[in-house]
Amino acid sequence: MAGDPQILWRRLDLPGHDACRIRQAGDVPGLDGVAVWRDPAGPAHLTYLVACNPDWVTRSVRVQGTVGPCELNLSIHRQDSGEWRLNGESLPDFNGLQDIDLGFTPATNTLPIRRLRAAHQDRAEIAAVWLDPADWTLKALPQTYQRGDAGWRYTSPGFATELTVDADGFVTDYPALWTKED
Repeated sequence: MAGDPQILWRRLDLPGHDACRIRQAGDVPGLDGVAVWRDPAGPAHLTYLVACNPDWVTRSVRVQGTVGPCELNLSIHRQDSGEWRLNGESLPDFNGLQDIDLGFTPATNTLPIRRLRAAHQDRAEIAAVWLDPADWTLKALPQTYQRGDAGWRYTSPGFATELTVDADGFVTDYPALWTKED
């Protein structure tokens, strides 16, 4: 839709960009985007589509494309019961987790930020199903989001940063990793 919020990010750690939009299909919000960058493994091109429930809890995720010689074709689903599946296979280690974190894009930070804003929460400790770009496997990743002056403080094991966020919930500055293109 023409009125959907959109953003273009530039990578700061490697040459690359990510274009994303928030889409709303009835009461089903979500994200769709494409990330391109020069990965150490070779040129990378990934498309992603995330569908959520009305509270911005992940329902389904699709990631397709290539990173160098590696081809990705991932279909990830979260059942209403909290059970996760990857390409039809059950992932019991992730049962009960709410969010997907696609490690190659800042887009999925939007999900917990929008959910926390809507619930008027200033802090939350969550665990996400993280697509780790180091080996392209799914892992549980504990995370904390805490509202700050210009956005949200994000922490995960061994990592902490201040995320500047716009009115739509998009990260506009992710220090040393991503920045919004004007």
